Amino acid sequence: MLKKTFLRTRALWMSGLLTALFAIGMTSGSDLARADEPDQELTELKARLDLLEQQNAELRAQVLSPQNVFPAANSSEAPIGEEDAHIRSIVSQYLAEKKAEEKAAEEAKKAAATEEGTEVGSDLNMTAKWNNGLEFSTKNKDFRIHIGGRTQYDGAAFWPDASVSPPNINQPYQNGNDFRRARLRIDGTMYEQQDFAVEYDFVNSARFPAPAASTNENVFDVTAFTDVWWHLKEVPVVGNIRIGNQKEAIGFEHLVSSRFLPFMERSYNQDTFYGGSYNGFTPGIAIYDSYGEDTGSWNIGVYKPTNNVFAFDAHTGDYAVTGRVTKLLWYEAEGADLLHIGLGARQFTSVNDQMRYRTRDAIRSGVSQVWPIPADTGTLFANTGQFLDPEIAAVHGPWTFQSEYLMNWTHDVRKAAAGPVLAEQVFYHGGYVQLFYFLTGEHDNYSRERSTFDRVKPRENFFLVRSEGCVHSGWGAWQIGARYNYLNLNNNGINGGLLNNYTVGLNWFWNPNMKVQFNYMLTDRNSAAAAGLGDGTIHGLGMRLAHDF
Repeated sequence: MLKKTFLRTRALWMSGLLTALFAIGMTSGSDLARADEPDQELTELKARLDLLEQQNAELRAQVLSPQNVFPAANSSEAPIGEEDAHIRSIVSQYLAEKKAEEKAAEEAKKAAATEEGTEVGSDLNMTAKWNNGLEFSTKNKDFRIHIGGRTQYDGAAFWPDASVSPPNINQPYQNGNDFRRARLRIDGTMYEQQDFAVEYDFVNSARFPAPAASTNENVFDVTAFTDVWWHLKEVPVVGNIRIGNQKEAIGFEHLVSSRFLPFMERSYNQDTFYGGSYNGFTPGIAIYDSYGEDTGSWNIGVYKPTNNVFAFDAHTGDYAVTGRVTKLLWYEAEGADLLHIGLGARQFTSVNDQMRYRTRDAIRSGVSQVWPIPADTGTLFANTGQFLDPEIAAVHGPWTFQSEYLMNWTHDVRKAAAGPVLAEQVFYHGGYVQLFYFLTGEHDNYSRERSTFDRVKPRENFFLVRSEGCVHSGWGAWQIGARYNYLNLNNNGINGGLLNNYTVGLNWFWNPNMKVQFNYMLTDRNSAAAAGLGDGTIHGLGMRLAHDF
């Protein structure tokens, strides 16, 4: 009872004080209105009014605060009574509703500003941040610049059978090391709708056909570009348009960036069918978009086939039409559980009526011109061909499954430019199946924009530091996996060999930008040579330190 009397008395006292201050303020204001005094006195009176208003606001805040209205509720000396608790809950509910109203008003204000939009280029001030690389952008993201690159340093050792050596193969398997890739890149956005990318690889080689009298190629170490394209977004009807040197939309692993490959090398399909002598990038124009609330994608493009890494071709009539369609049959938990299927197809002509299907192995060392070629058709003279490539990928927590099977038909094949047709059609094919598991609980990151896998983000970055006599460390992310890889270049007497490859790998992700990879491979080679010359197995062990930014 005394507590309640005290509360009422205190409230009345505070109310009286507020009334008195208000009356003083009103009187001062009235006197100011009636007085005709110098400017200095007016200034002083205004200052007094400002001070009184400030004091009035502070007193009102004190009177209405729960600590003053309900001192017992905020004191450990007295328990909260039922009546006080009830009043306190009403006040708390009122304050919560008031806060929610203010938040809703702020969100409505932001939504209205977004709906009205902003003028592109109205704010050109840029700020810098780390976004898996150095990135500058304006507040509205209508201008953005990313400066980055990648390096991949490899070392390898091999143990081939004695039969798998020259002259039964073009080059011997040799231990060595090399920078597999060393690229610099600038990409970004201009005027909100226009994206661009320019990337150069400083570790490359160019192959040029030799004169007709020779079967050898001229190979030079060069610096060459990879991605060089311009991209228009949100285009009516088609969605997106990309023009320039780019990857044709076929092959799941082909479209995965080399920064995010789970093995040191892609399967034989990449080198034999998608990459060839042009590094997997082709000049052309493509249109693409997503559908079904980003559960599927489609892409179709027209390209100029090349046989070099400089994206040029001067032969009339050469072309390729390539398309891919994908669908997510299952997608949950932000990609921790998903099932992806897709189909790619390509109709193409050769460059100057010449084709060559060949591959290097699953581990490599040294510059590319000394890599052994375990399967090779040599130069074929043919004009047209087709690819068909179904694909499937699934993620279930730490497990990742992925597989593709490519079928190739090449028509009217000759071994010499003016020679007879040896086969009206040859059928070459290859594929792989692979399975990976994260020991540390992460899952592969699927990009719904590109319909492929993206950057792995460890739950804990790797670090190892000393501090005041103690050692502090983080594990990073650890992933193990295995792949079976198959290629058959034998058909209708136009033979290039048959390969069965088994690769196991261990990936150690230090952070989202750096990883160490360990691969062991066993390749069973069936040569196209007579009497099985060159048949045998090759064991290889490789390691890569990869960094991108």
